[in-house]
Amino acid sequence: MRSKINKLGEFSFLKIEKFIEVFPWIGGDLQTIRDSLCFDFKLSAYSEKVFIPVNNNCSDNYIKDYLLGFLEFPNNCIPKGLVIVTHGLGGSTKRFGLRRISKKLLDEGYIVFKLNLRGAGSGRYLSNSNYSAKCSKDIISVVAYLRKKFEEEKETYKLNAKYFPIFAIGLSLGGTIFLNACIDYKSNNKKKLFDGLACVSSPLDLLSCSKCIDKPRNFIYQKWLINRLKSQVLRSQDNNKDLFAKNTIKRKLKKIKTIREFDDKLTAPSWGYKSVNDYYQDASPLRKIKTCYEQLPSCFFIHSKDDPWVPYKSTLELKKVLSKNQKKILILITDKGGHNGFHSSKGCWSDNVVSQWINHKINNFD
Repeated sequence: MRSKINKLGEFSFLKIEKFIEVFPWIGGDLQTIRDSLCFDFKLSAYSEKVFIPVNNNCSDNYIKDYLLGFLEFPNNCIPKGLVIVTHGLGGSTKRFGLRRISKKLLDEGYIVFKLNLRGAGSGRYLSNSNYSAKCSKDIISVVAYLRKKFEEEKETYKLNAKYFPIFAIGLSLGGTIFLNACIDYKSNNKKKLFDGLACVSSPLDLLSCSKCIDKPRNFIYQKWLINRLKSQVLRSQDNNKDLFAKNTIKRKLKKIKTIREFDDKLTAPSWGYKSVNDYYQDASPLRKIKTCYEQLPSCFFIHSKDDPWVPYKSTLELKKVLSKNQKKILILITDKGGHNGFHSSKGCWSDNVVSQWINHKINNFD
C-alpha cells in the first residue's frame, strides 16, 4: 500500500518517493518488529571507542559517570561532518536500526558517533544510574567533548578547516532527548547545539505515549520493553558496593509491570522529580518547542500514523501550530511505517530520506 504524502513544496528538494510497504512487513506492527529480527552490522574498520565523563547523577560511589560511544570514520575521503546517532527506550548502539543508518552515513562520507545513553548497552558498567528523556546535561557534555576533540585534531582527521558541521539523529526517545538538550542549551554566541537534528518516531508528549503503551493490544511490546529496562538497571548495579541499595533496587524492579511504574519508581526520583507526572510534563518537548522555537537548530521530523508505540497526534499538533512560512522545522507524517520502521523494497525509507536531508543541509550551507 502507498502512503500518501502531501505535495508540499518544502519536500521537493529531497526528491522523496512515496513510502511503499514491502511484503511481508505489512502493517504498523510488522514494520515495528522487523529490525528486532535482523542481524547486526559489524563495527567499521576505522572505529574508535570513546569514554565521555558526565556529572554523577544519583550515586555516591563515583565522582564521575561515563558515557560510552563509538566513533567510526569514512574510508579514503575528507569527512563532510559529524553525525551523532542515539537509540530509544531500552536500546543501545547494538540495535540494528541504529547501526544501519550509521553505516549509510558512513558510506556517504560522514564521521558517525554512535552514542550509548547513560547506563545503556556496553556502557552500563560505567554509570550507576540510567538515562531519562531529560538528560540534557549528558548530551551537552557529549557535544562539547566532541567539538573540542575535533577542533584540536583537525589535521589528524583531515577535516575541513572552515566548516565542520555536527548533526544529530535521534531514533524514538533518542530524538526526544536531543530536542530537550537543544532547548536547554545555553550559548554565549547564540550558537545552536547542533547544525541540524532529525527525529524519527520520537515522542513529543510522554504522557500520551505512556497511555498508548498501556493499551491491552500493546501488552507484548510493554513486557518486552520492561524486561530490557530492568536488565539495564540490574547490570548497571554490578559495581555498586552498597548491598542494601542494590537489594532495594532489585525489590523495586520485581514489583514493576509497566513503563509508567518504572518511571514512577526509578526514572523520576533518580532525576530529581517529585512524581512521574512532573517528569512527563517537564520532559515532553511539545509545549516548549512552541515557546522556545528559536533555540532549535534546523529540525526534521518523520512519523507514521500507524505507529503502535508513539501516537502521531502530538507531531501533527506541532505541525499545525507552526507557521506555514517557516523553514526551520520540517515535519513529514506518513500513513504507514510503524514505529521506527519504514521498511521498503529499497531498504529503510526513513534512512534514505534523513540522509538526503543532511546532504541537502551540507550542500546549502551559507
